[in-house]
Amino acid sequence: MTALAEAASMPLSAENTWALALDSIRHEGKTYALTWLERMRPLEVRENALVLGVPDRFFRDWVDDHYRALLEGTLARVAEGLQRVAYEVVEVAAVPEALVPAPGVQGAARGAPLARPPRLNPRFTFSTYVVADSNQLPAAAAAAVADAPGRAYNPLFIYGGTGLGKTHLLHAVGNRVFERDPSARIVYLSSEQFTNEFVESVRDHRMTDFRRKFREECDLLLIDDVQFLGKREETQKEFFYTFNTLHEMGKGIVLTSDTVPAEIPGLEDRLRSRFAMGLITDIQEPNYETRVAILKKKAEADGFRVPDGVCHFIAKNVHKNVRELEGALVKVSAVHSLTGQAVTEEFAAHVLKDLLPANRPLDVETIQREVARYYRVAAEALKEDRRHKALAHARQVAMYLSRRLTKCSFPEIGVHFAKDHSTVISAVRKVERLRDTDPAVKRELDELEGKLGSH
Repeated sequence: MTALAEAASMPLSAENTWALALDSIRHEGKTYALTWLERMRPLEVRENALVLGVPDRFFRDWVDDHYRALLEGTLARVAEGLQRVAYEVVEVAAVPEALVPAPGVQGAARGAPLARPPRLNPRFTFSTYVVADSNQLPAAAAAAVADAPGRAYNPLFIYGGTGLGKTHLLHAVGNRVFERDPSARIVYLSSEQFTNEFVESVRDHRMTDFRRKFREECDLLLIDDVQFLGKREETQKEFFYTFNTLHEMGKGIVLTSDTVPAEIPGLEDRLRSRFAMGLITDIQEPNYETRVAILKKKAEADGFRVPDGVCHFIAKNVHKNVRELEGALVKVSAVHSLTGQAVTEEFAAHVLKDLLPANRPLDVETIQREVARYYRVAAEALKEDRRHKALAHARQVAMYLSRRLTKCSFPEIGVHFAKDHSTVISAVRKVERLRDTDPAVKRELDELEGKLGSH
């Protein structure tokens, strides 16, 4: 008897209906959807709707936007009379998936010490991460990977500017997997630390131990700042074979970078292709409302009572990245604690005077970073000779803005870009022509000057 035939003889319970729906979706080969759907819990059948429990509102909205049609079409086939789905936010602990070891993770012997994996920061969790439009997809993808490492989005590649929350998500993935299966073997480190361990292992003739750690005794590999693998040929070779081994064994891999794989200078093509096998997603700069929410969450976590006006003042004046934003709040809190002065906007302005726009001189390096972030390329790539059209345009814009917004001469700007002064002059004149003839370029320049004006 088929699953659909069995449906007629089963009681129309939420559990039976949901099991049949998932089974149908699985047999249709739509396994990409199961990463999300299997995290929901059937709660009840209410009138003509199946009510599903979800962990939070963001998850609810994401599933509703992307999978409502699939769910309702499946329900219509497997359960007569059910025409729609409804959602209720429930405690994470109430979702059965959170109570069992993560799929794809085969932990070490249960008798082994269950200490938190080295380098994982227990403060960086999904519950302490502020989700907004600027980071919705990477946050959701990271949560999906944490629930199904090795199966969902493998590898997951998260990129974005400095201090935007990539490392937080990396720790959050590791912490959730550890909480669900404390015996899971999680390896978290930066690409710099991977390189150092590799070099030391070669020097000390301990490559067998090195490969055992990263290939045989690893269920989940979390690598931060993978862009620093660029131009390190031997390290890239070792990482390539490590990546292949883990991927073939169904182990989870999550990587972060400041740019997309295609723009990492000196990265081998075979690694670029491996990094693109799963999901590549980026984190954008937080908008004003998100910055305020981040500050309030940070203040609450630190037990620091800060007036709303101060949060809004900081959010308005410090918006380069989350790290600087939280650093500004910590500085205000520290000075308040030491002096006992009331926390007002005037007090915050005095404490943060060196961070406020009017007190920060603009330099070529700042312009390079902002332009690179805007065009989503690596800042270092602006100094290279590659003639890729998008990269060349970003380089020319950076040269133009350096000439327009700083006191640097053409030769001085050339030094920052590893080019001679004639190249800089040519770039500046070209961008000036485009500014006057191409509305899209003028809009880009206006946006960039606005961003740089707040530095």
